[in-house]
Amino acid sequence: MNTKFVIRGVLLALPTVVITAVVVLALMISRMPIGRPPGPTPLPSTIIAPRGELPAGPVGLQEWVQYRGGSYGLAGSGFLLLLSDGEIVGVTTAHSVSFGDPDRPPERIALRVAGRTDCVAEFDTLWGRPGRPLTPEDLTIDYVLLQATRSIEPCFVLAPDLRGAPQPGERVALFSGLGDPHGGRRVLEGTVQSVGDTGVWVLMDELFNPSLMSGSPFVSLHTGRVVGMVVAVTPRRNRLLMGMHPIGSIVGLAESADEFPKMSEYRP
Repeated sequence: MNTKFVIRGVLLALPTVVITAVVVLALMISRMPIGRPPGPTPLPSTIIAPRGELPAGPVGLQEWVQYRGGSYGLAGSGFLLLLSDGEIVGVTTAHSVSFGDPDRPPERIALRVAGRTDCVAEFDTLWGRPGRPLTPEDLTIDYVLLQATRSIEPCFVLAPDLRGAPQPGERVALFSGLGDPHGGRRVLEGTVQSVGDTGVWVLMDELFNPSLMSGSPFVSLHTGRVVGMVVAVTPRRNRLLMGMHPIGSIVGLAESADEFPKMSEYRP
């Protein structure tokens, strides 16, 4: 097995055969070491930001995309972000939405709580121009921001961490948009390994199947605020290293947006 193989964060609209292969791969991962060993875990650093409680609600949400002529299909995960002016935007990944086919553009994106069919938020309008699928060198190009079409309950909305990113050695929690098998919350913890302008990497405490979790929010266990969005994952022996788009970059993109096209009319 190629030990440098990188598993991308979300697998889009996979046919049954491929989904089966992914399940088999996940079982294989649990039985054998893969990937190179993780680097040393940084020592916890002093965090001077105020302490806060973790969100009580299901803030990691499923992302459903509807393309022209079709019905909604599960594409990944996402979350809702509160900006400083009180606006709320939807946040998900560029690699979970296809804007390349003018004959089949995305028309709507909905965010739902796992296990429920009603929408927490539904969008038909972009908040600024979307990004594009990530590269290993830059995780911050991968994003889609969305303008809400109706009011949203505060329990589903996350406030950004004002530091813009977590610190090396900090403990963080991934609120999976897929929830648990019973429709409840699923929170997976890890430790920040590295922080840079083009991405943050987190070594997770346990091994799990990350399929369709891209777009889920990472929340600081210290501040209780969102510090980034997961966009990538790579194996590290019997652990997972997850890459996030830091929240400071996402907030900057949202605050600098100056055009708000309809999804169905947007052309890259």
